[in-house]
Amino acid sequence: RFPMSDYERYGDYDEIEDDIPPSKSPVMLILKIITAALCLGVIGLLSFRMILFNRYPADIKDFYINDEFFAYYNDKGEIPKIKTQSLRSPYDDPDLGNFFCDYLYVVEELGQLQVAVRYNVSTVERIAEEKKISLSADDENCFSYRLCINYSDGKEGSTSNLVYIDEVSDEVFDESVMYRYKKLVFDGIEFVPDKNGDYPVWMRLEVIVDGEVYSMVPIYENHSEYSRFAEYEISRQEVLNGR
Repeated sequence: RFPMSDYERYGDYDEIEDDIPPSKSPVMLILKIITAALCLGVIGLLSFRMILFNRYPADIKDFYINDEFFAYYNDKGEIPKIKTQSLRSPYDDPDLGNFFCDYLYVVEELGQLQVAVRYNVSTVERIAEEKKISLSADDENCFSYRLCINYSDGKEGSTSNLVYIDEVSDEVFDESVMYRYKKLVFDGIEFVPDKNGDYPVWMRLEVIVDGEVYSMVPIYENHSEYSRFAEYEISRQEVLNGR
């Protein structure tokens, strides 16, 4: 056996050195950490906005026990049937989305309708600038509302038989971060078909700003294209707690 030459030994050393991984740059490591932190921050912010966007305070989304409802319960000793409906177009504008509605409740025996409204602080500021008027998002009465009802047998699809309810029987105001909420209760609605067979086929909520209709949100449908309702149940204890 022949002894290894110095060149062969140097070759072995080179192979060993090649196996040693190069040291990582601290600058690249810092950049990766910053990038990951930014990504997590953006994801967290978007998640927070989505959660907040879909959230309504309990006093706004729950069924409201007003005097008419409680008087019926006391008189009849039973809870009237409550119906709810998923809104197909719960906003006034698909791009701006000034006003959103949800949590629709209908009590036909009482002629009552309840709906929740949500709007952004920036919406108030934009409308105030647009209309050149003073509005404050902290003023729960900065907007007023009315209910527009189309009574028709659905055969002609006419909108000539419109009825308006300007008086809101009861309302609840709430706020959370950048959002403002209103629970609106309307009474005096005729749900039973009259002698001509007319009944409400659709309703819209109109938002009044400075004495004029600014936005309209469809909140109720009962016609051949859409008439899906679900029963909403509450307990006797909930009725009593609501008072």
